[in-house]
Amino acid sequence: MPRDLRAGGSVTPYYEQDGITIYHGDCREVLPGLSGISLVVTDPPYALGMNSIEGKVGWGDLMNSATFYADWIRQCLALTVNRSGAVWVFTSWRAFPILARASFEIPHKVESLLVWDKCWIGPGGSVGLRPSYELVALFAHPAFQVSDRGTPDIWRVPYSSQREHGHPAEKPVPLMAQLIAASEGTGAILDPFAGSGTTLQAAKDAGRSAIGIEIEERYCEIAAKRLAQQVLPL
Repeated sequence: MPRDLRAGGSVTPYYEQDGITIYHGDCREVLPGLSGISLVVTDPPYALGMNSIEGKVGWGDLMNSATFYADWIRQCLALTVNRSGAVWVFTSWRAFPILARASFEIPHKVESLLVWDKCWIGPGGSVGLRPSYELVALFAHPAFQVSDRGTPDIWRVPYSSQREHGHPAEKPVPLMAQLIAASEGTGAILDPFAGSGTTLQAAKDAGRSAIGIEIEERYCEIAAKRLAQQVLPL
């Protein structure tokens, strides 16, 4: 089980029930006090551009973000190493250069890149193509195993534009559940950017213990109320 941070007196659980724990804080401050993690599944904030254009995120900003990414991914990989674990990180084609640079800085290669086909076409401008997919990068330790060796790198999981729990980047529970099921292991699951608690819900539904870290208290509250329900529908 994860170490109880209350012994250190610096971070106390925002929510703790039925094997699920939520911490309110910066993941970089909480992660050093954790242990017993076998899998990380997380959807961090995306950067939104690759060109140095006025009003847009520039290349230098992306590379600064890569340092932040490298910091927390490095810590997550250190937490999972003794359990032959892995780290699944959501991203987009615009934000992927951050992960590529972070991978170089850690250093730890991206083992695979999963394409999540949303079965839904998102909004778009009049020039480019309308988006219908996102990406999930897999950072894995050498002994990590995918439970089914026939698993492809394109998954079709329906997405709804309705934000059921109020988070602007909310992912479907079945997608998180599929990532968990695809990864061998029985230890605790970690989401250092927990948002409204979708990864935690998928872990609870699978009978797994889990830890979520979220820097915005309003989402901690949403996740706690969501997880406190007796029956959690998919």
